[in-house]
Amino acid sequence: VNWTLVHDLLPGGGHFYLYKPVNWMLGVVDHLPWVHTGKIDPFNPPQWLGQATLAKLSIIAVQAWRILPFATVIFLAGLSSIPAEVEDAARIDGATGLRKFWYVTLPLQLPIAAVALLFGIVFTATDMTVVYVLTNGGPFNSTQVLTTWAYQTGIVSSSLGQGAAVSLYLLPVLALVAILMLRFARKVEVS
Repeated sequence: VNWTLVHDLLPGGGHFYLYKPVNWMLGVVDHLPWVHTGKIDPFNPPQWLGQATLAKLSIIAVQAWRILPFATVIFLAGLSSIPAEVEDAARIDGATGLRKFWYVTLPLQLPIAAVALLFGIVFTATDMTVVYVLTNGGPFNSTQVLTTWAYQTGIVSSSLGQGAAVSLYLLPVLALVAILMLRFARKVEVS
């Protein structure tokens, strides 16, 4: 998906407003009789990448969109790894629907969810692509993350030592997160 088509980058919107799906959808929803707030102006739409709060929300949405397929595959693999005997035993014991999910499926999925969360945290923390492409750390460094800061300090500003120091800061932070997540996964593992 070309994110520049989704988010309105032009001040004032102009005739490009109708071609930005997010702004168009917000405009349509805003004009429904039971929702009408009058806050969405078709001639001055929200600047998704130009306002600090909206830029952060845009980056979160894009990153979630990018990580969702990977997490889905991990969870589907986890669901398929649940033995049929466990499902049959739960059915014989009378567990159906929500009870079966709460007492059988969820406890068996927690270690897999912890590993998926660990991968998601590591991928998100080490990925500078979304921030670099959408905002390059702006507006006013409000969306700056360690990876883009290391890139701008080390490569753009030609201060390789400082850029390396910034990027090395990720190692102990991610190592601590990994240790905590793996301990949690081991603790909740059902034998």
